[in-house]
Amino acid sequence: MKVFYQDYSTDESIDSNEPKEADLEFALDLFYELTDEEDNFFGVTDDNNERTIQFMYIKQDTWLVDIPDMKKDGSWNKEADYDECVSLIRDFYNGIPISMTSFIFNSYPSATS
Repeated sequence: MKVFYQDYSTDESIDSNEPKEADLEFALDLFYELTDEEDNFFGVTDDNNERTIQFMYIKQDTWLVDIPDMKKDGSWNKEADYDECVSLIRDFYNGIPISMTSFIFNSYPSATS
């Protein structure tokens, strides 16, 4: 698995176009260390860049969870608290399918609109 993130408060990041290999422990450490700054984000992608899950800090203990679905030209979104985000990261790393029942699908805007 590979990770990427941006912490606007500390100005530290790993570019999403060049994610870095990371084991679960390192990934969770990065997520734990993100500051509570609006729009900070953290993401994990598989080694083939086929599956990605990303998290953006919205407000205290509230994160936007985003799972891109390129085949459907959109992404699955929901809000989650910190503990649920950690659980989703663990599940993603361990290959456990994520239940999409609480997610809402949003289509990407059309380039011709």
